[in-house]
Amino acid sequence: MSKVSYYSIYILLWIFSLVESKITEDRVTCIFSESCALPCSFNATDAAGSIQWYHQGLLIFNLQKGEKLLSNGNIRVPDDHISNGNATLFLNPVDIKSKGRYKCVVNNAIWRHVIAAVEAPIRMISINKQPSSDMIQCSTKDVYPAPALQWTTEPSLTPLNPTTRMFSKEKGLYSVESIVKLPNNSFDQMYVCKITSKYGTQTWTASLQLQEIIGFEKQNLVIPCTAPKNLQFSTLVWTLTKDNKTTDVLRHDSLTRKTTSFKDYAKVKDDLVWKGNGSLTLDNPVGPDRSGIYSCVFYGETTIHRIETNVDLTQSKKSNDSAKYNLWMLGIVLGLLALLGLTLLIKRYRAKSKRSQEGAQADEEMQNMNTAKTSGEQQAENKLMSQP
Repeated sequence: MSKVSYYSIYILLWIFSLVESKITEDRVTCIFSESCALPCSFNATDAAGSIQWYHQGLLIFNLQKGEKLLSNGNIRVPDDHISNGNATLFLNPVDIKSKGRYKCVVNNAIWRHVIAAVEAPIRMISINKQPSSDMIQCSTKDVYPAPALQWTTEPSLTPLNPTTRMFSKEKGLYSVESIVKLPNNSFDQMYVCKITSKYGTQTWTASLQLQEIIGFEKQNLVIPCTAPKNLQFSTLVWTLTKDNKTTDVLRHDSLTRKTTSFKDYAKVKDDLVWKGNGSLTLDNPVGPDRSGIYSCVFYGETTIHRIETNVDLTQSKKSNDSAKYNLWMLGIVLGLLALLGLTLLIKRYRAKSKRSQEGAQADEEMQNMNTAKTSGEQQAENKLMSQP
């Protein structure tokens, strides 16, 4: 082939690239497992002799004039749209392999380029304290692409040093689990977990507070639960976890303001819940089966706030008061006995001291008498010796 021919081909390719570069390019974000439309329109005055769609350079759809096949697997071009100059390609359902660059060709002419991104949005987030441990876990699942996760506290603490594990499940979707260790002052902070999509289109927030309450049998107990300010929640849910088993206690719908109680001893005040006060009242709780971890959860559109309260109802106020009274009386009795013993000891000591003093005085008097007697006898003896 001559140099002129090579030059001609180069010129044609250059002109073709210039023409193709001016073709409209659209960017579309398709939602995983849903339907997605890749737009392509052409001059309706030109009859569509052929329509082709390419994905990453590979032909995936080919419709020639006179053919009736308008679908191929999960891709489809509506027949009623073609007559109006619309060759839009529909993907249903979308999967991870659907992402990439598409090209629409009508009558052997390129009309549109479409860059399709696939996203499995964040649909849930959970946060809770792991049973029998000092760890808090935050997680989500079935997300694409892999999201970013961040921990904070209110008020702010030193870095929490989380351990985050991210893994891909079937269909290419990601699950994320992250744990942090509770510090010693775990009841003074609120722990906040934020998960953000890679494209930055979503941010879900979950927060957790911990508290402890000691209750008494046969006495009403109020478990406090207050939503953060400016939290627009749709549902309030109370649950009880005991022996690694969780049961529903109460549910409140803020839209209908309807409360459904699953335990006859539990209730909330409907006129306060919509203001963010979801405190739970336990009527006359009896027995240790009412003890456990009561969780209060406010569910918002992309926000969850959880308060976990460890409730101990194993103590009875009457028995506790009786025990205190008995200890108090025992203390008084022991004090009186100690005082009596001390009094007797003092009296005994004083009596012994008095006897000792009297004995010493008697000894002194006897000694004086003996001394006087000896002097008299000596004088009498001297007198006898002086006489003839």
